[in-house]
Amino acid sequence: MGEKITRNKRIASKDIILGDSSVVSRQWVQLPAGVALPTPEQMLERYFVFLRRCTLSLVRPVTAAGGIAFRLAGLHRPLLLFAPPESSRDGASRSVALRIQGGLLVQERECGRGMLTFTVSPLPDGVELGVQVADYCPLLLGGPGPSRLRSRLYRSTQAIVHRLITVRFLDHLCRNLDRGE
Repeated sequence: MGEKITRNKRIASKDIILGDSSVVSRQWVQLPAGVALPTPEQMLERYFVFLRRCTLSLVRPVTAAGGIAFRLAGLHRPLLLFAPPESSRDGASRSVALRIQGGLLVQERECGRGMLTFTVSPLPDGVELGVQVADYCPLLLGGPGPSRLRSRLYRSTQAIVHRLITVRFLDHLCRNLDRGE
């Protein structure tokens, strides 16, 4: 339905709203060979710390036996609820994914659909670190064939917040890797 590509100094971003009201949002950075790399699991843990710090603890990733919840301070129901992390390997690429199980930001009939994935993939001359949300159905889009108004509302609120936090996370991660942390 709509696609937007942005790029800062190092980080690229691509956002697509599909006709079935699902979203694909991918942010990635390419790094030269020789950089000490985090595992996808370490990226996930660093993301949780960064998310909490970046939102001044308004959004709190909480780990529970049944998975992970992103909770907004003061709300009982989570913004997003995820299944436990699933690690995988595809050739030399490694990833860890969280399946979206529900939450206030998800269309109720689409709970159990969508994933948040952290990936480390080799390139011929380096490596790519990526964060992707795929097959996610935001509540703001309402359902299949979202109106222009709903698409604009989603893009000007939730999509911007997600992209901003993820791009800043990848930038923060790169700066820490540059310092050897």
